[in-house]
Amino acid sequence: MHSTLLRRWAGLGAVLCLSLIALDTLAQTPAAAPTNLIERGRYLATAGDCIACHTAPGGAAMAGGLAIATPLGAIYSTNITPSQTMGIGHYTLEQFTAALRHGRRADGAHLYPAMPYTAYAKVTDEDMAALYAYFMQGVKPVDSAPPATALPFPFNIRGSMAAWNTLFHDPTPFRGSAQQPPEWNRGAYLVQGLAHCSTCHTPRNTFMAENMKRALGGGEVGPWHAPNISSDPQSGIGQWSAEELVRYLRQGHGPEKTQPPAPWPRRWTTA
Repeated sequence: MHSTLLRRWAGLGAVLCLSLIALDTLAQTPAAAPTNLIERGRYLATAGDCIACHTAPGGAAMAGGLAIATPLGAIYSTNITPSQTMGIGHYTLEQFTAALRHGRRADGAHLYPAMPYTAYAKVTDEDMAALYAYFMQGVKPVDSAPPATALPFPFNIRGSMAAWNTLFHDPTPFRGSAQQPPEWNRGAYLVQGLAHCSTCHTPRNTFMAENMKRALGGGEVGPWHAPNISSDPQSGIGQWSAEELVRYLRQGHGPEKTQPPAPWPRRWTTA
C-alpha cells in the first residue's frame, strides 16, 4: 500500500511538473495576432528594408550574418527571425520596442548605432506592435547564429554607448506638425523613422553621430557616397518633381537627373 501511494504521488508530481512547463511555454508564446496586424507589420518592415541588412548572400531571410565594413571594423547583422534560441523569438513586445527605440537588447546590452535605432525611435507604439506581430508570426524562424561582432578596444565596450545615447540619441516617437498637411506629416514620419534616410544621407561628426545641421546633405558610408537628398535646388533634389522622385525610388534612375546607378551596397546594420 505504501508503494502504491508513492507511485500515485510520483505520478501526480509528474503531471504537475508537465503542467507548469506547458504554462511557462504558453506564457512565452505571443498570442495569435490578427491577420491585418501581421500584414501591417509586413508593410512596415518592407518600408524599413529590414531584410536588406539582416540577410546574408545565399542565407535565409532575416537570419543575419551580413558583414558590413565600417571605419571601426566589420559589423555582422543579427538573426531577427523568431527563433527562440538564435533569434528574437523570446523577446516580449517591451523588449522589442526597447531594441528599436533605445538600442537595448533583451539581455540589457547596448546595440551600436550602426543599427539605426536613432531613426526607429520615431516609430509609433501602434506600429511597433504591428512590427512585433509580423516578426513573431509572419517570419520563418531560423536556428542559426551569425558571426559575432568583435570591434577593437575601446569600441568593444558596449557600455560606453550609454554616454553616447545621452549625448546624441532622442528616443521620442514622431510628432507631427499641425502647420503641415497630412501628406507632409506622413512623409516626414517615413523619412525620419522607418526609412531611416538620414542614417546614410547625413554626414557624421567625430563621434559618429549625425550632424543634423546638414541633415540629408550627403554622407560617406564606408567606401561609398550617399548623395545630397535635401531640398537644395542645386546640390540636392529641390528641383525634382513628385513624378521624377517616384520614378527614381521605384526604378533606380531619373532621366536627365541622375546617372544610371551602380549596384546599391547594403547599409550598416545592427551588431
